[in-house]
Amino acid sequence: MNTTVTMIIEPFVRRGLFASPEQAVTEMARDYVLRQIEHHQAIVQKLQTRYGMTYEQFEDYLRARSETLQAVPDPALNLAVMAEEDDALDWKIAREMLRSWLGLQIEPV
Repeated sequence: MNTTVTMIIEPFVRRGLFASPEQAVTEMARDYVLRQIEHHQAIVQKLQTRYGMTYEQFEDYLRARSETLQAVPDPALNLAVMAEEDDALDWKIAREMLRSWLGLQIEPV
């Protein structure tokens, strides 16, 4: 194990919090992955609750709103759609990150 990593992990092992440096790194990594999963799940859930639909439904909704905006320009609607597009980007990123973290969770450590 890298000496820098060993120096960081050693106090945890010395205090008996982990049986070995390998166990410390494994459990800390697993805990970090779980926290990332929970974080991105919370973002997805918050946006699903806010809009009352799934991401796929929201994409369709946004597409329709954009088409309406193109047909009838409306500054207030334009601002609303821009805010919704920001949420859509956050939602997309959270979903992609969640998939990545979930994939890590099933890989052997």
